[in-house]
Amino acid sequence: MEAVYRDYKSKNVNVFFVYKTLAHPENNGFVPPTTLEERVMHAQKAKDALGTTIPWLVDTMDNQLKHAMGDRNNSEFIVDPDGTIVLMRDWSDPELVRADLAELVGSVENPTDPRSLNLKMDFGITEVAKGVVERVQKDGQMAAVKVETLATEHPSYVKLRAEADAGLLRRGDGKLYLGFFVDPLHHVHWNNQAGPVAVKVNDTTYTGPFVTSADADADPREFVVDLSSTAPVRIKLMYVGCDDQETWCRELTQEFIVSMEVDRDAGRVSGRSGIGGGPRAGGPRAGGRAEGFEQRPGGN
Repeated sequence: MEAVYRDYKSKNVNVFFVYKTLAHPENNGFVPPTTLEERVMHAQKAKDALGTTIPWLVDTMDNQLKHAMGDRNNSEFIVDPDGTIVLMRDWSDPELVRADLAELVGSVENPTDPRSLNLKMDFGITEVAKGVVERVQKDGQMAAVKVETLATEHPSYVKLRAEADAGLLRRGDGKLYLGFFVDPLHHVHWNNQAGPVAVKVNDTTYTGPFVTSADADADPREFVVDLSSTAPVRIKLMYVGCDDQETWCRELTQEFIVSMEVDRDAGRVSGRSGIGGGPRAGGPRAGGRAEGFEQRPGGN
């Protein structure tokens, strides 16, 4: 698309990338942002990483544009100067766009060969250790549910992805997956020397794995717990975080509200190949008390 953009700028054709939602969370380590400022940071990161000169537009946090334009992950639209949609396609294809523009505004002489642009992806992900904590392997299908991140005095260094199984969604009796991901935008990691993270789910506290193979890492901390209600769940995450430059370390707390309502904008994790790598044999299995985690009633 970069080649098409460069060729058609002289014909007064404007091209924009639109940041809507992450279609595949965890790819390249990125997790869904919780503020508009973080969305803008994602767009700038993508622009820099891809080396593109195409300008980016950022959708609202309630995804108004995404919903208005059909909820497709990689759609494209050609709009005339009056704002009328001339052509739409569910899946973007630059060569088809080039053909469309040739018909609508005329072809260009000596079109740019995309290979000549020598564009390379470099997302500059944190150098903190990854792949040291086994991924939780979930039993059966789970659907992403809505998460509200409560405001804190510090940025949301850790993002929560919650998924519920069919039993929990339909009958109020099933399993809830909780995945806590350090956000690479903020260059913060878990401090393993301070001990494991703790997660309070309503009135029950779970302790994450004790990591001794690395003083710090950026792997997700994951739990699968049993629930017997469709009521919203209050989650409290307690951990010690440090910035990647090791200029500060502090005790941090984040809180979330998880609702048993399917989140159509949460995207689909593809291959579990983001931070921490994909699932591997021997990791904790789904259950109210996952292998490698300590469960304590009550707690702070």
